[in-house]
Amino acid sequence: MSAPRFPAARRGGGLLFTSGLAAVDTATMTPSATGFDEQAADVLRQLDVALADAGSTREQILKLDCYLADRQWFPAWNAAFAAYFPTAAPARTTTVTTLPIAGLLIEIQAIAVAAF
Repeated sequence: MSAPRFPAARRGGGLLFTSGLAAVDTATMTPSATGFDEQAADVLRQLDVALADAGSTREQILKLDCYLADRQWFPAWNAAFAAYFPTAAPARTTTVTTLPIAGLLIEIQAIAVAAF
């Protein structure tokens, strides 16, 4: 299986929309980390990169959607979210679902104000 081609984020109407961000090694299409905390840290790092590339910041995130592979990760996700957004947290939705790659535990996407 080859890696899908999609941008990390797109801008439009003054907003930045990220693609789904997950801890995936795109060369092998397998998780790049096995533990939840490591995967969560990786997706939040990817989010920082996507925001910076668009001239945006964490403080400009309006909405964050999180997909968890199992509800057991909800407390750890809450802790990671609180650490990432110590103030001015965005609106948030968390859904428990099956993720597209075996071993993925978390995927996120965000909408933020973008600089043009």
